[in-house]
Amino acid sequence: MVLISDSLGLYVSPNCVLAGHGNQAVLYSSNKKVKLPTGLRKGKVHGFALSPVNHLQDLVLIFSENEYSIILHSRSKANDQFQLVFEGETKDWINAAKFLLGDNAKDKKTFVLHLAHSALLYLEFDLTSHADCRPLELARCSESSILYCTRLHGERFQDLAIISGNAFGELLVWQTQSPIDAKAGAFVKTYPLLLRLQAHNGVIFSIDFHMTSQLLVTTSDDRSVKFWQIQKVEGWQTAKIKPLFSCFGHSSRVMCAVIFEAGGQAYVASGGEDSYVCVWSLCGDLLLKRRQHSGLPIWRLGFREEDYTLYSTSSSGNLAAESLEELFGGHKSAAHMLSHIDGAATDEFIRSVKFLGDQLIVGLTSLNRLYYMRVSQDKWQQVDRDFPTYERTVLEVSGHIIATCGQRRMTIYRHNARDNAFDRVFDGETGLTGTIRSFHFLSKDLYLASDDLGNCQSLKAHDLSLDSPVELGKYREAWLTAALLISERYLLLGDRRGHVMLYCRCSHQNTFSLKATLKHLHGKMGTNFFKLLRADEATAYVLSGGHEPLLKYLHLGLAECTLAVGQRESVPLSWVEASPRRDVVLGFNDDHIVAWSRRYDVLAQLACGGGHRCWDYRLADDDGLAILFVKRKRVFLYRQPLYHRIARDMAKLELNSWHTRNCNSARLLAHGEESQPLIVSAGDDNVIKVTKVVADTLLHCAEVHSHVSTVRCLQALRLASSRNSTTWLIFSVGGRSLLCINQLTVNAGDNQCLVTELCTQALQKSSSVEARLMAIDVAQEEAAAYFSLYVAVADGEIRHYRWHLDTPSEPLLQSAVDIEGCPLTLQWIKSRGIVLITTTGGEVYGFDRTLTTKYLQLRLHVTGINTIDTCLDARQPQRLHILSGGDDENIKYTVLDLDSMTVAYKREFLDLHNAQVNALSIHCSEGESEAESAMFAFTCGIDKQIFRIDLRTHEHKRVGHSSIADIKGMLIDKQRRQMYFYGSGFEIVEL
Repeated sequence: MVLISDSLGLYVSPNCVLAGHGNQAVLYSSNKKVKLPTGLRKGKVHGFALSPVNHLQDLVLIFSENEYSIILHSRSKANDQFQLVFEGETKDWINAAKFLLGDNAKDKKTFVLHLAHSALLYLEFDLTSHADCRPLELARCSESSILYCTRLHGERFQDLAIISGNAFGELLVWQTQSPIDAKAGAFVKTYPLLLRLQAHNGVIFSIDFHMTSQLLVTTSDDRSVKFWQIQKVEGWQTAKIKPLFSCFGHSSRVMCAVIFEAGGQAYVASGGEDSYVCVWSLCGDLLLKRRQHSGLPIWRLGFREEDYTLYSTSSSGNLAAESLEELFGGHKSAAHMLSHIDGAATDEFIRSVKFLGDQLIVGLTSLNRLYYMRVSQDKWQQVDRDFPTYERTVLEVSGHIIATCGQRRMTIYRHNARDNAFDRVFDGETGLTGTIRSFHFLSKDLYLASDDLGNCQSLKAHDLSLDSPVELGKYREAWLTAALLISERYLLLGDRRGHVMLYCRCSHQNTFSLKATLKHLHGKMGTNFFKLLRADEATAYVLSGGHEPLLKYLHLGLAECTLAVGQRESVPLSWVEASPRRDVVLGFNDDHIVAWSRRYDVLAQLACGGGHRCWDYRLADDDGLAILFVKRKRVFLYRQPLYHRIARDMAKLELNSWHTRNCNSARLLAHGEESQPLIVSAGDDNVIKVTKVVADTLLHCAEVHSHVSTVRCLQALRLASSRNSTTWLIFSVGGRSLLCINQLTVNAGDNQCLVTELCTQALQKSSSVEARLMAIDVAQEEAAAYFSLYVAVADGEIRHYRWHLDTPSEPLLQSAVDIEGCPLTLQWIKSRGIVLITTTGGEVYGFDRTLTTKYLQLRLHVTGINTIDTCLDARQPQRLHILSGGDDENIKYTVLDLDSMTVAYKREFLDLHNAQVNALSIHCSEGESEAESAMFAFTCGIDKQIFRIDLRTHEHKRVGHSSIADIKGMLIDKQRRQMYFYGSGFEIVEL
């Protein structure tokens, strides 16, 4: 089943990788992953230890919070087999584990478990019985502060050194030698603390050491990676640890660090909550800084020297593998500086460059001369010695055509690859009266040029005769930045002001006329590119990017000539320049050109001196990425396979797609009897995600980035359904008093999703916390396309809006009521026309659909009601069954008589949970008689326990544990008999 949870354990060996995934352990090997039979209940896997039994078998020790399991791993050519042979439990948190060498027989293995209160449990495991794990000694340190991380050094118990870090930033060292209270045969022994060092200003999260280099590294709350020198001559009794220096490359807490060897040298890698991995030399030089896991915290790192692969895990449960071969393997991918122009004047340099082919580039110099270079020869040659001498402002290339433009004039060359000849096919004026600032290749037969006076022409390719004038308007800097021709009749243009315009070719005049405009689509710097995603006779969908960290999806209604923004998507770039493929985006971050992927995050990062116009790219069919740019009057060429950083053994594994922060609300979208339902969710990362379950993975379908603050609640309402597709309306509210309404259309065949943003409106102008929108529910009215929106505001106001699908940007306020308390949830009871609201005071309110009549006010809990579910009794339709859970850790079952608005029955379920209850759901099954009918409830809280309650008999039992933290809610898929839990992760559990 699907599980998205923290991956807190990682073990890397030459043959495989073991990773914790919530309470599961997964083995990754040769493009496959195998789930191990851990036997752990609710604790997340925190680490591993391995010990060989023979040449075909290993013992794998897996430990979680206070549990551990021993698994026998048997290898064969066909497959790997795993057998759970022992399960154990401790009374304290396990920080570290290690198998030891001993004098014991071959059929026994000894290992230690280090516990959080500075105790070390020494155990012996019998390989023959598989049931005997005998404790040999409990070693305690004289210092017993709570420890957050531990590293163990030594192969025998008598030589074991324990290096730990606590919450006060102290580094503690002790050893299992010379106990203080030594008694013959004593099971519990106390050992003295050898070293106490003040290391950091905060919790120490990770420790690693490399005895050959005499190096120890610690990381902490204070965002530093600290290097220490270990001075150890004989034993740890006389050892000294001295600080060397601290490195600051992370902008948040540094959660992990490892020391590894590559090419005979030691290096340090660190990972932090800022989602960056840093690689350091032993001198403290930052060799590499790379973003991974799409903004999620990085918990663990591991390195495999055989293929220079750095592995990392995060809170999504995904395992990322990055090849560092270019850093350590001698395959440098740094940009190569091309040669200068031979015989050129001292002040002449290449100021603009373009690719003409994989191995051929052209450049325009500061003296307006055109050169070309075959990269393998690294020598500039002049294209045409009779090249017309006029000041050129534009150089553009498409296929084998080169265009240069300037004051009123343009020159076109065609390159003949067979004999490497450049034929001048046009040189002259076309009727433009200003300085030509842009030239676009619309198709093989049609070009587009515009000048700084607002003149624009579409030109026929064969002789550059006028095809049609295009009216842009008279304004300052009136030239185009992007252009796209659709179906030969429609022209989409982006100008220097930032406007996007749709033109249509008039059939009777054969000229383009303006039909629709979007102002400042990407701000005031203009659109950088358009990319046609798909088109048919009625509609076209276009991706656009500009000088902002957003991609925008445009919907073009070709029949009505309409133009609208359908969807926005945030990207981790300062601005976007191109999208050569649907999953690849090129842009700039500070002084770097960046290639980014939704699947793999940052693919390439190239220092170029800042964003500028003098650059070009080429992406080959074999995924080879080439980038040209001009820096300090020199041309640089960068070549690298696009996915070179992705390790080969990870390339085919599907990755989970989930929120980077807590998920607050989720709904199931059923769009076919046989199809797996889609999941629409929203959370603290301001994103609404649409995902689907495939095997044991949650895959990305679509994202909505219309919110600018936390999304507190969403609702989904089916709008229309046909054989080919289903359309939903997604209503969401959250911080900044923002209401967003989006339309989602799902194709039945391939689950392809199309999102259209209908409404994004702040319902209150105040920026205070009280203006946050807490909850929403929606009722569809009898009048076509009218909807009633019920919105709960944090200041205690419940509002009723009326919204029409044909005028989506204008929800109209109808009425409001103040309940004088902060609402938490809101639910619309359709059959009775009742709005139910729960509050932080433990009360439930009921209002009519106009909010003018208060039907009821009940106090169900002592404190806030976090979750509520309702069910109407099919046999007694006047009975409403209400199940609620709150901060008081209790569950309240209430039966409400809707005719009299009185409580017909109530029951409390106390002490089931020992933390606040945030998730519950009622599951009903109707039989032919009342005896055959059943009504069950499932509940879950912050304590992760899952209970099943029979609401007829009031019997209850614990049926399992969830592995995700900070649970916010649950859903039930009755058709598939599955429960969906969401919060700081996501999990599917069988009913």
